Amino acid sequence: MPLRLLIADDNATARQLLRALLETREGWQVCGEATTGVEVVTQSAELKPDIVILDLAMPLMDGIHAAQEISTASPTIPILLYTMHSFAGLDLEAKKVGIRKVVSKTDTGNDLLAAIDELVSPATQQAPIALRQAAAQASPSISNGPAEAAATPPETDASSKLN
Repeated sequence: MPLRLLIADDNATARQLLRALLETREGWQVCGEATTGVEVVTQSAELKPDIVILDLAMPLMDGIHAAQEISTASPTIPILLYTMHSFAGLDLEAKKVGIRKVVSKTDTGNDLLAAIDELVSPATQQAPIALRQAAAQASPSISNGPAEAAATPPETDASSKLN
């Protein structure tokens, strides 16, 4: 049975490149693509993927809020945040909402593949609820979104991000 991946990014080129990279791995299959946070939440419930890969900045609902919805409904689905944005506290905020791994789009495609391998490895399967509870105790509140991300430069050529 293939590893089923759901990808969400509002940039069509980034989704195509991500799909091409992921499907180079034998036994991996992209079971769906979403362009908004709302779509990925809906598709996650319908498709029941093995892993969800989210962009941070998406229309209608950002990746943080989409992850929170997905992990509440399906706490066993690993969620990976794949983003070009970075701000202080992103990793902690991500863990609070059930995101298990954050990978920068400036990292290589091999870094992304290794992060996915780590998520599906039996040795790293962790209780997502316990992770969220520990993260919530470490910091008292979640922001309403990545306001600091607005100060980051716009995304550049997506093809250079997946090599």
